[in-house]
Amino acid sequence: MKSISYMKWMSLFLITISLPLSSGMPIHEWEREVHYRNITLYAPAVAQLQNGSYYGVLTEVNVTMMNGTGNVFVVTTPLTQLDMQGSAKLAVEVAGMLTGRDVSKYDFLFQVKADSPIVGGPSAGATMCIAAICLLENMGTNNNVIMTGMINPDGSVGPVGGILEKGEAAGRAGMYYFLIPKGQGIEYKTVEERNGPFVIYRKVPVNVSQVLYDRYGLIVKEVEDVNDALSYFTNHTFAEATSDKPILTADYYQTIMKPLAQKVIQQANESYHNASAAFQMASIPVGNWLYNPRAIVSNGLDDAEKALKDAERAYNNNFYYFSISKAFQSMINSRFVIYACAYYNGTSFDTLHQEVEKRVENSLRAAEAAEIDDMTTLQCVGAAQQRALDAMDYVNRSGQRILDEIYYLAYAMERSKTVYWWLNLSRDFNESYEVNETWIKGMAENYYEYAQNIYSYAQILSEETGYSGKYVSRAKDLLEKAGEEKEEYPAASLFNSLESIANSNLAIEMVGVDSSTIYGKLNRTAQMASYSIQRARNMSIEPILAVSYAEFGRSFEQDDVISSLTYYKYAYMIANMLCLSKGYNVSKMHESNVIYSTDMNAGNENGGNVPYTLLFSMAIISFLIGIGTGMAIKSRGKEGGKEDYGEDEEEGSDEDYDYDMEEIAENQE
Repeated sequence: MKSISYMKWMSLFLITISLPLSSGMPIHEWEREVHYRNITLYAPAVAQLQNGSYYGVLTEVNVTMMNGTGNVFVVTTPLTQLDMQGSAKLAVEVAGMLTGRDVSKYDFLFQVKADSPIVGGPSAGATMCIAAICLLENMGTNNNVIMTGMINPDGSVGPVGGILEKGEAAGRAGMYYFLIPKGQGIEYKTVEERNGPFVIYRKVPVNVSQVLYDRYGLIVKEVEDVNDALSYFTNHTFAEATSDKPILTADYYQTIMKPLAQKVIQQANESYHNASAAFQMASIPVGNWLYNPRAIVSNGLDDAEKALKDAERAYNNNFYYFSISKAFQSMINSRFVIYACAYYNGTSFDTLHQEVEKRVENSLRAAEAAEIDDMTTLQCVGAAQQRALDAMDYVNRSGQRILDEIYYLAYAMERSKTVYWWLNLSRDFNESYEVNETWIKGMAENYYEYAQNIYSYAQILSEETGYSGKYVSRAKDLLEKAGEEKEEYPAASLFNSLESIANSNLAIEMVGVDSSTIYGKLNRTAQMASYSIQRARNMSIEPILAVSYAEFGRSFEQDDVISSLTYYKYAYMIANMLCLSKGYNVSKMHESNVIYSTDMNAGNENGGNVPYTLLFSMAIISFLIGIGTGMAIKSRGKEGGKEDYGEDEEEGSDEDYDYDMEEIAENQE
């Protein structure tokens, strides 16, 4: 009994001394002035009956925008799948992109209500984007227009299912226009046919536009992007962002890239001849039909020659950056042949490894010590850090066979040389828009967070649709790199996050895209890259890294549309980041020619008829967002000249980006 009493006393004592700790987190109270705008739109959805059949229903999309810190909240009744949250966040981001307004200054609350449990899916994304645009622009909408379609990061409207069922719901509600994604005017329905004792199921085409007009007088319009849809909802559109100026300026190419391409091709030529001579003198075993070392090394020499010819051809066609990339690929294969010959002639693998490791470590130290003081050095040092870290990764890789590991060393050695090329390249450009370490770390953190969000959404869509698995996988790898690098190498982290975002964006945008529509997607992405590059130049920023990837995109247009699309998207992401770093430019709207009813949904602003449930939700959200604080990253520059890193003779660049290639040299950016 005594021991029990002692244990009780000790328990009471521990509880007592812990009380001050438990009360150490005080409750905070404050007052905050909230300005809000509110609008309600309707979106058609698909619900499922107990017998498994589907039917169309209307969902109410009530959206409130208030001053805040960039939060997006989604409340659904009944509950829906997770892609609704990702769709809402993306809708706000696209609205900010189109309007030119900084959405991080606002919070958005989306309340989605339906009378029946709806089948999950992102089909309300485009409608959410229209609502966000109207709130940002403080404009009403036409109540007789309804739309279905997912929102893509480039502003295009993506494909969805259940078009006919959704149109039925819109028709029963008395809508005038039903907007659907471009190319979905025909649906295929499964019909049952009996032939004696046999039942045959076959798909028949259904003209959605004709059926819905005959039944309800509903006019179906296919829209390509949010801007098209906006003209029906508001009778206004944004001016198309296009540029007729060349991405690759003559001065840039003649004075910088052309001489560099000449030099790198010459180095690749010398490296190839050295490899060819080494191969003739080497005693490489033939092996057997399962593993033939001599044939593998011989193939490496052939690959070096082919890449060298591609580099020369690209140079003659004025694709100078692409020619550097191909020359770099040739030097990797030549280096592999030289190392393999040395190994089979008696040089130990450890000796080769130590030589390469030392060289890579030196390049990484140079990239880490490089000073970033403006937008040009940010791009060049960021690219250098990416390549140095990539080289270090290959030094530490292990392979199944010795020739695999020798190839990794060859790649790492040549990759480390490109570090010095990027570090010295910034000397050829004038300084623009000074930045400092605090600003860079803030940007790296912000874009990493966004990359996480957009990746999560892309992953959900990919799992649901079966599309875009390679893009999602690539985005994941880049995101992991960005997370690992963000403290020590924030510039490299920033550009890895941007590339991850580009791949996640394409994973979303490529859902439902086929051979008949991919070239339209390519043209759209190329134009976005071109416009963003020109906009950066108008701000006195030379987007050197974006220009390089845009040239990659152009060089692949005829032979590899997927690679071309990927490079254009990455070029756009880089140039757009550079533009946004100097602030937002509000886009101008103009009237369109769409004729519709004058029954306008003007929304509410600061005291309209807001539902009580919304006021309750706003009260909760005001409490939550009061806890967080916005981070303002102010750019401060440092004076000082650019450093000469030496080793000008050791230069190279990236090569193509084709997910379907199995060889490592064909799988790097």
